[in-house]
Amino acid sequence: MSEKNVQLTVESLSLRYKGANGSPDTLALDNVDLTVYEGDFVCILGPSGCGKSTLLNIIAGLIQQTSGTIKMWGEPISGVDPSRAVVFQTPTLYPWTDVYNNIAFGPTVRGVNKEEIAKRTEEYLELVGLKQFAHAKPYELSGGMRQRVALARALVNDPKMILLDEPFGALDAFTRNTMQDLIRKIWKVEKPTIIMITHDVDEALTLATRVVAMTPSPGKVVKEYNVDFTMKMIDSQEDARYTPEYIELRKQILGLMHIGSETE
Repeated sequence: MSEKNVQLTVESLSLRYKGANGSPDTLALDNVDLTVYEGDFVCILGPSGCGKSTLLNIIAGLIQQTSGTIKMWGEPISGVDPSRAVVFQTPTLYPWTDVYNNIAFGPTVRGVNKEEIAKRTEEYLELVGLKQFAHAKPYELSGGMRQRVALARALVNDPKMILLDEPFGALDAFTRNTMQDLIRKIWKVEKPTIIMITHDVDEALTLATRVVAMTPSPGKVVKEYNVDFTMKMIDSQEDARYTPEYIELRKQILGLMHIGSETE
């Protein structure tokens, strides 16, 4: 089997926020190194405040690092780009228009022809299971359905990388499991590279091919795990969750997070 192509490299990356009104600066990220390969599903896992969302925002091009380098396909990231789609915890949908036009917005502003927009919008409405809600307004949808719209709106632009910032954190347990199954299906069918931020160990282990564990602030990558539980799932997450391998790895990661908290 040929080796995967390197898609993203993060080297010696740090971010320091300037203190306001004479207060000390805050070191949010400290000397982070990360390599992401084409087709990876990477979950960046860590406790609240460890800088994982800050790292995602730098990858997205929304903020600039203080030092270090970050490159996609060997080119420095210097701003936002449609090749990197971002889905946040709270769906940022346009309330004045319907589901169909929310999804079609990106290709429309980029000047894609109408036939192609219609084709792609219908395709992703089908993929996220919202075809019958195409003409509903966002306020008429549940939280899980709104997050499906946000996913479809990201996918319709044919991104090479999808960045997910705890997108299921505000959902109830049942809807969260449903959305996890959906993103796993999208990853297997569409084959994008996915980087997902989470503080949930089970979410990371049941979705990722690689789990990147970070320490509390200042955020550092403390360990990486190659996992394949998501590839073994047939009908549900329970296919993998109660295996001895899963339980042991979960215990290791929780222990690592606990030790990291005690060192601060």
